[in-house]
Amino acid sequence: YRPFTLEANMYAADALQEMLLQTKGEKIYLFPAWPKEWNVHFKLHAPGKTTVEAELKDGKIVRLVVLPSNRRKDVELMIN
Repeated sequence: YRPFTLEANMYAADALQEMLLQTKGEKIYLFPAWPKEWNVHFKLHAPGKTTVEAELKDGKIVRLVVLPSNRRKDVELMIN
């Protein structure tokens, strides 16, 4: 058992999630720290019983699903 290895893996996952999705109040910020050159597909939970699924490919959003759909207005894309 190596506790530091387990903790490091959890911190790495948290860091990746923060790069993809951040929230402040009701706002949901997508890709706040994600390089647009990196392709990614994810499905994450956000506050307010919200699920966000998105795919970034070649610097463009090719898929964005926000459930419930009324939370879509709170999403801000931050692709640099």
